[in-house]
Amino acid sequence: MRQQQFRNKVSESSFTLPFMVMVTLLSCFLETGILVYVLMEWNSQCQLLRVRSRMISSTVLAFVAAFPALQVSTWCWLPALFLVLSYFLAFKGYGQLKPQGWVFYAFLFVSAGSLMFPPMLLAVPFMFFAFGHQLRILSGKSVTASVLGLVFPYWTYGLFCLVSGWNAVFWRESWGRALDFCLPDYSNVLPWQWILFFMLVVLGFIGIVHFIRTSYNDKIRTRQFFYTLLALHFPLLFNAVWFPDCAMITLPLLAVNSAPFIAHFFVLARGRSLNFWFLFVLFVLVAVACFNAFGNLLPGMSSLQMPVVQWIHRYIPAWF
Repeated sequence: MRQQQFRNKVSESSFTLPFMVMVTLLSCFLETGILVYVLMEWNSQCQLLRVRSRMISSTVLAFVAAFPALQVSTWCWLPALFLVLSYFLAFKGYGQLKPQGWVFYAFLFVSAGSLMFPPMLLAVPFMFFAFGHQLRILSGKSVTASVLGLVFPYWTYGLFCLVSGWNAVFWRESWGRALDFCLPDYSNVLPWQWILFFMLVVLGFIGIVHFIRTSYNDKIRTRQFFYTLLALHFPLLFNAVWFPDCAMITLPLLAVNSAPFIAHFFVLARGRSLNFWFLFVLFVLVAVACFNAFGNLLPGMSSLQMPVVQWIHRYIPAWF
């Protein structure tokens, strides 16, 4: 009898296809999956909502499902993930006698995210204000820890470039774009990016107004957490407006910062019209998702095709 080799076992196995499906899903959505898990832990341990709810994570996933083009870039969610980790660790330091360790890691992750998107450092002054005024975790030692956290990723990156001989072209180009003070050019902004931006701005603004009006119902620590997010909302919104060519990074950053406010509104708001408003937002998300998938089939919509649809129709036929 012929002895089967490993190649034969793999090619003839009925488990090969399910295994490859799982590997493909993990490779495509690994960043998003980790981000959603961190959001769940952040919400659970910091008790951002007064009731048990997964709405913060669900809000981010709803935007990802409605705008699949956000998954085109393999690393565009990393700065957003680092931002959430920074929030998570900073909030863990609230009320601690020695919070300098939490402060170090909070600034470390923001600095690591700035290696991929340097304008993230615009949030650092707002972090100092929020951590000192809202979270009350800044002291002499904490300030020293924050400076060390900011410097460490760049020191490590510079040492790596020195040892490996890497010329760090990407890093220099990113900083060159960040220091370019010319007016932003919106001519290359895609339609789906405009739609997502306006949805985040409108829903985020409604959530912020609702939180400010009803914050007296929340615990003191919860109010401090949300006011910290509110302080960081302004530099993230500025980045989304001023760097339209980096929308693949700025929009996820704005999404994860707006998600707690949006969830706070939909979970805790009261009123007769709230159910209608919730259904309307769901309808818009479903309509946008359908347009992203099938918009090219409509007459006159070829110029509004989403990147995913363009990619599919450009390359898939060539494989057959």
